[in-house]
Amino acid sequence: MKKYSYLVLLVALVCLATACSNKKEKTREERIEEFRSELTSEDTTAMLRIADEAMEQLKDKKIDQVIASLFEYNDSTEEVKPISESLAKRYARKFKMFPVLDYKREYFSFMLEGCNDVKYEVTFATAEQAGTAEAPKTKFMFNPVRVDGEWKLCVKTAGDEFDNEKN
Repeated sequence: MKKYSYLVLLVALVCLATACSNKKEKTREERIEEFRSELTSEDTTAMLRIADEAMEQLKDKKIDQVIASLFEYNDSTEEVKPISESLAKRYARKFKMFPVLDYKREYFSFMLEGCNDVKYEVTFATAEQAGTAEAPKTKFMFNPVRVDGEWKLCVKTAGDEFDNEKN
């Protein structure tokens, strides 16, 4: 009977060890690779379309329209919600302070469902206006997020992760 108890205990421990090893957390690199492998050319097109449309609207001085289309992404809850009133005011001020006269997409990067980059170089004044040889420029970055198969344009803040390989 004692041998039977030890055998049952041994089998239980082996099963437990196997179950624990199968539930191993994926590394960030594995999660990135898995996310990228699921993407299609339609995802790229949709992501770039919403970011480029926002830049065109900013160029056309449709700041309120862009603000109304921006979202915040909460990484811990994986929720997307419209930007808060305080963040909307901050972005409206930024977009007015640095109006988009012209822009060029520098790069885009897919990393995770809630962490992607689309970075633009923005010309916000002419060289004559600035009194310089070259027109002054700044950078804008968005975080397009895929939620239930649909892309939403989220804001990218200093605290958010970005693709280190691209910067």
